[in-house]
Amino acid sequence: MVSNQYTIHLQPIGRRIQIPDDQTILDATQLAGIEITSICGGVGVCESCKIKLIQGQLSSPTLDEENAFSMEELKQGFRLACQAYPQSDVIIEIPPESLSTPQRLQLESQQKAQEIDTIVQCYSIEIPPPTIHDLRSDLSRIRSTLSTLIENPEIDYQIVQHLPIKCRTYEWNIQAVFHHSKLIQIYPANPKANLLGLAVDIGTTKVAGYLVDLSNGDILAKAGSMNPQIAFGEDVISRISYLINHADQRYKPASNLLHQRIVEGLNDLIDKMLADIGDSSITRENIVDAVIVGNTAMHHLFAGLPVEQLGISPYVPAVSEAMVLSAKDIGLAIAPSALIYLPPNIAGYVGADHVAMLLPTLYPYYADPHRKESTVMAIDIGTNTEISLLHDQKITSCSCASGPAFEGAHIQFGMRAAPGAIERLQITPEKKIYYKTIADQTPVGLCGSGILDAIAEMYYADLIDSKGMFLNNHPNMRIENRTMEFILVPPEQSGHHQEIVLTRRDVNEIQLAKGAIRAGINILLSEAGITPQDLDAFIIAGAFGTYIDIRNAMKIGMFPFIPLDKCEQVGNAAGAGARQMLLSKRYRQIASELAQQIHYIELSNHPSFSDEFSRSLFFPPKELSF
Repeated sequence: MVSNQYTIHLQPIGRRIQIPDDQTILDATQLAGIEITSICGGVGVCESCKIKLIQGQLSSPTLDEENAFSMEELKQGFRLACQAYPQSDVIIEIPPESLSTPQRLQLESQQKAQEIDTIVQCYSIEIPPPTIHDLRSDLSRIRSTLSTLIENPEIDYQIVQHLPIKCRTYEWNIQAVFHHSKLIQIYPANPKANLLGLAVDIGTTKVAGYLVDLSNGDILAKAGSMNPQIAFGEDVISRISYLINHADQRYKPASNLLHQRIVEGLNDLIDKMLADIGDSSITRENIVDAVIVGNTAMHHLFAGLPVEQLGISPYVPAVSEAMVLSAKDIGLAIAPSALIYLPPNIAGYVGADHVAMLLPTLYPYYADPHRKESTVMAIDIGTNTEISLLHDQKITSCSCASGPAFEGAHIQFGMRAAPGAIERLQITPEKKIYYKTIADQTPVGLCGSGILDAIAEMYYADLIDSKGMFLNNHPNMRIENRTMEFILVPPEQSGHHQEIVLTRRDVNEIQLAKGAIRAGINILLSEAGITPQDLDAFIIAGAFGTYIDIRNAMKIGMFPFIPLDKCEQVGNAAGAGARQMLLSKRYRQIASELAQQIHYIELSNHPSFSDEFSRSLFFPPKELSF
């Protein structure tokens, strides 16, 4: 009997692989070179290879799976990878605990917070205890004492619930924590309370979180994870389409799975960071402030706002102003009365994360009298790429739908940045191939920086032409399934004993992504009436932007040729900006002012975009120099 072949989408790794219906999902992960935990070797007794079916159909649960999961968990899609066989194309989510090797997530940034003037303030007070002659209520008593420090103090119901016990336990000597005039937490007078803030950058693909000491700005812990919403679509449009097709979830945050998943993901991230701190005296109750940034769609999904209008021209956000939300209303597991600050959005596809990114990148030029005449471009590369240009003391921004190709999606052997992913590749003049993998493990695929290197090296080795067409002048070039492909790694050298190849379709995916980015760059320069040579600085932010070879990005035309000493890779600048706003009231005000002053260009409506995009698909002439 001929087996049916099905496509298995493995999230959050970002790998796709085809397997027959007589192979298990565990077989699929092993073929993809993904190290999923399987202590028992795949016989179904260790229950360590837990997965979750997001879409499609698998074989019926086995007895081992019925023993491993409750009926509710089975209904939710939980399965054992070693027991489940595909019966259609499927999307599978692999929980972090089932992965034996972590993915590399960009958390670093070169910018450090310089200014500490937090919106949260702590006061030590002594409250007169009740006596037979003073029978005021506990609330009246604490309000009267606080009024000497704060005008018209607001006391949250969550605080009132615990007030009698805390005041008596702390013998009426307390530390009162305020957000403006709102009392959000009470601690004993001694020892001095550890007040923490949470800064989070919610990317379409990745999430980065930081726990910060509000007294000195030190980062006590940081952690990254994949955005759990990936299971519902790799890009923003896919997730919007999901909600359009599930009308029952659209306007109800409590039933909106995309909202629930990101909140659950952030709570898991908080637990991980608290565990990393390793101090049992520091708990969620110590996290008294939060700043969360993301693109407009991620912002709306976190806040429980509708996103359908973001997928329809003219792509108008529900809210562009800064927002302050209650942690308990959102379900974020920090101090219940704490508030969450969401900076303003700029437009439907340029969100609060870009505003945050501008604080440590363009704003220092914008605000410095000695540098305010500078011409600077800042680009934050991701599934959605945002670009801003500072020129003549004005900031102009645009957004490019660069897609998930640089994350390894839609690339035959593409994967996210995990051990075994090729991150650097070189082809010598003798056309020998050398590569480096993450963690120096046996290669199993290519992450974004490796894909970019491979295409740039193939172009300069005359293996592809300026249109991306393959040139049959290397023994590793072949036609497979009527598609030209180039063998980068032979089967005997790979971790899954298959060739790792780059196909013509893969090159086309990168051409589309880099073409959108370069078109955005060119239009901003053209609108300002300048050329790339007029730039004083070219700042590259974001996880992918941190690891790329800038020369190779220029070779394929993603960036214009600019002197390398003008280029700077700054890491997760959006996360750095979120921390600045966490530590400084002034930076929150600056963010709001910047968002109002930015001139936004909607590329899809720009008369030059189609022509610029078409030209930018090609690779530039090789005689151009840096």
